[in-house]
Amino acid sequence: MKRRVVSVILTAAMAAALTAGCGGAEESKEKTSADNGGKKKVTVWAWDVEYNIPVMEEAAKRYEAKHSDVEIEVMEYAYDDITQKINTNLSSGITEGLPEIMLSEDANVQKYLQSYPGAFRDMKGEVEFSDFADYKVKVLTLEDGIYGVPFDIGTEGLFYRKDYMEEAGFSEEDLTDITWDEFIEIGKKVKEVTGKSLMTLDPNTMTIMRDFMQSSGTWYFTPEGELNMEGNPVIEEGVRIYKELMDSGVVKLTTSWGEMAAALNNGDVATITSGCWIVPTITAQEEQSGLWRVTRMPRLEVEGGTNYGNRGGSNWLVLKDSENADIAADFLNEIFAKDVEFYETILKDIGAIGAYIPAQKSEAYNEPVEYFGGEAIWADFAQWAQKVPPINVGVYSDEADTVLINNMESVLNGTTDIPDMLKKAEELLEAQIR
Repeated sequence: MKRRVVSVILTAAMAAALTAGCGGAEESKEKTSADNGGKKKVTVWAWDVEYNIPVMEEAAKRYEAKHSDVEIEVMEYAYDDITQKINTNLSSGITEGLPEIMLSEDANVQKYLQSYPGAFRDMKGEVEFSDFADYKVKVLTLEDGIYGVPFDIGTEGLFYRKDYMEEAGFSEEDLTDITWDEFIEIGKKVKEVTGKSLMTLDPNTMTIMRDFMQSSGTWYFTPEGELNMEGNPVIEEGVRIYKELMDSGVVKLTTSWGEMAAALNNGDVATITSGCWIVPTITAQEEQSGLWRVTRMPRLEVEGGTNYGNRGGSNWLVLKDSENADIAADFLNEIFAKDVEFYETILKDIGAIGAYIPAQKSEAYNEPVEYFGGEAIWADFAQWAQKVPPINVGVYSDEADTVLINNMESVLNGTTDIPDMLKKAEELLEAQIR
């Protein structure tokens, strides 16, 4: 199967939503000329007022202090709204009303790049990409170009309640560099002794399967875009571990972010394997300070399996035909690809770990975090990030997730063995994306 371009259908309803959301092209142009005192305006679209927005506002403040002729406007939209607006415009060839810079999660970058060739600026000759984690650069790479600038990392760790583990007879050494099978056995003992579940698991997502694949250097697709589910030893082993987790009785099923966060904060589970961005959620419960620790995530016992993974993380993309694309590119290069002090600030103030390697040598990363027993967790995550296997997630990962979710039950109830289920899942996915 050759790599295919996703087609996005423009509908009148979506076009109307775009006009309403953006205020219309004419209104946008009037605001640009009237409100910024003649300065050249760079517009940024992002989501999350607690994380991405304040990061970009800090970056804008630093750039504007040295470039008095530039105004950077940071606009907050919901994640789904940004996706809809970008797809609606670019699928119809309309660039007016779009920002200079947009935020994109790692998993969606290739879908944008392959769906809209020529829409995004190639930054390869403008940014020193050797200063970023390899797997982040891989996300932005298509053929000979590198489209965008990496922002933050989602380096994974095994966060665990030290008190629960000690009660069950386990030390940090017992939890470090272990396999998922060993982890499950630990969970059984923890459940027996403490009554607490080992971890949460959402049966409506394949997030954990993505963890298995990323940490083992493979994906649903080959780098060439060929389907890679049937006969993939990593996915086969991942499905086996998924079934073991479900059968073992050590997981607490949750079906939303709120339920998962509540399980952590209420002390219902002993661990969570997640990206480093989960730290603010864990530390929201002040009375648990000192009870949590973090070590490397479990690994699959397969060739290429590692204890280093990534979940989430995002990047800044520049719309090539936007009015001030040159300034936008210079801004990202000057702040996100050169400014160590900027990364120190967002780490201390927001808890954002950038993918920029030189910043990770800063003393700010070595400061102890009292909540985690005085461990220098930021330095750990920065170090682990450099060992995450680089992969190519392709275009159809969401569709692959859905097919796998829909067919997993046949393995869980014992009516289908794993190889046959994956064969069927690949056939269904092939038919869906053909």
